[in-house]
Amino acid sequence: MSKYVAALDVGTTGTRCIIFDLSGKEIGRDYKEWQSFYPSPAMVEQDANAWWDAVRKTIFNAIRRSKINSEDIISVAITNQRETIVPVDLNGNPLHNAIVWQDRRTTAECDWIKNNIGEDEVYRTTGLTIDPYFSGSKILWFKNHHPDMYSKTHKFLLVHDFILYKLTGKFITDFSNASRTMLFDINQLKWSDDFAVKMEIDLDKMPEAVAPGTEVGTIQSSDTGFSTSTKIIAGAGDQQCAALGVGVVKPGRMKCTTGTGSFILGYLDKPSFDPQKRVLCSCAAVPGKWVQEASIFTSGAALRWCRDNVGAAESIQAYLETSRGNTVDPYDLITDEAAKSPVGANGLLFLPHLAGAGAPYWNPNARGIMFGLALGHKTRDLYRAVLEGVAFEVKKNIKVFSELGLKPQDLRITGGGSRSDLWNQIMADVLGIQCGRGDLEESTAVGASILAAFGAGEYSDLAKAADDMANINHVWTPNLDNAAKYEELFKINQEIYQSLHERKIYAKLANIMK
Repeated sequence: MSKYVAALDVGTTGTRCIIFDLSGKEIGRDYKEWQSFYPSPAMVEQDANAWWDAVRKTIFNAIRRSKINSEDIISVAITNQRETIVPVDLNGNPLHNAIVWQDRRTTAECDWIKNNIGEDEVYRTTGLTIDPYFSGSKILWFKNHHPDMYSKTHKFLLVHDFILYKLTGKFITDFSNASRTMLFDINQLKWSDDFAVKMEIDLDKMPEAVAPGTEVGTIQSSDTGFSTSTKIIAGAGDQQCAALGVGVVKPGRMKCTTGTGSFILGYLDKPSFDPQKRVLCSCAAVPGKWVQEASIFTSGAALRWCRDNVGAAESIQAYLETSRGNTVDPYDLITDEAAKSPVGANGLLFLPHLAGAGAPYWNPNARGIMFGLALGHKTRDLYRAVLEGVAFEVKKNIKVFSELGLKPQDLRITGGGSRSDLWNQIMADVLGIQCGRGDLEESTAVGASILAAFGAGEYSDLAKAADDMANINHVWTPNLDNAAKYEELFKINQEIYQSLHERKIYAKLANIMK
């Protein structure tokens, strides 16, 4: 009998179920979206029951399209949008909409944590900065603003945990997701009693934390779409699963996922902390391992800005071609134009801080810059400058990783940005290292499938499972001449930011625009 595993990839805007065989080949899939709600401009919420409704539909549809029996699926694991949290009662019913990771309502709670616990202690214990991004501040917000609901809450669940409960009836999270809450001690791999006392948060309200890849039970009901003989395996957060899904399971390997923003993760055998707090540290999808992590806020979003505000010609051409039956993506036309511009974009340098700067600067006042613009420049130069500017931001963070002892041997690239061969070559040239791409863009789901196979006992070694199932078949090597030119341009890029920051130009503009 053939054996298959399923991955439930529960993202920010929707969920997909993908079924794989044990070699990592996709057998069938389905995808469903849901809505976010915005009670105010700074608030982002979702209905947890909508997650489950969509997940169930994708399970049934993916099994139907794969043309296999549900009994042939030996195990399933979940990967998810991180930090989003929902309070539930004893029976797993949501007591409030989930507060999504993008939500910024908890600035007052973050200020309280800074003043009463301190940034250094939070970073040394959790590997995180103090930011509304992370779940602990959201739980504190419930306690401060809805004390009755907080008292009635049986558990605060992350997205992974809520779906796992629906499948098994158990309240379980995994180390990688727990490490994004700002309540988890990544050194001891347990909830922090000290932080719970200081924040007056009851740790009994948190689910049990187990290692990714742990078998936590079997499917509770066939109404889920799976057979009751199918094993449920603890999964991992989306970025950690994406790293596993492209084989980041040994020293020297890193991955960069580029979608709206970019997430860079490097493999660690032990926790690593940056004295300047430029990059974060979280638990990996590999049990007992960690990842160094950097977040760039606007990378793919910068290219989308170009498409929507500059790329009218490409968008119209794509629309006309598609209407004739030839499916054309405007991004492909934009990157085709960018390829006509030479290395260095004819002297244009772009800093992609369109929503503030993430790692390594963490400057909310920073803004995007197109430097060197002249009358002779064309849109193709602007397009190429955007691609190169994002690669420079990746290089800045990998240099920080290197300072901390994490020396890159190669970079595994994933996400929508990895569809562009040109961008991948630019990345290799700017970084001066080999870049590789897997067969599937959805490396998060591949990572979850690897955990499912490992947790079901099909592999005794998770690294071996990743090497077998994470198929890196497309490789870009650096052009040494291009790399030398990019090194000089990179230095200027850094000087532009530092000059404006040190002279407080960003802050002055922000004050004027308040």
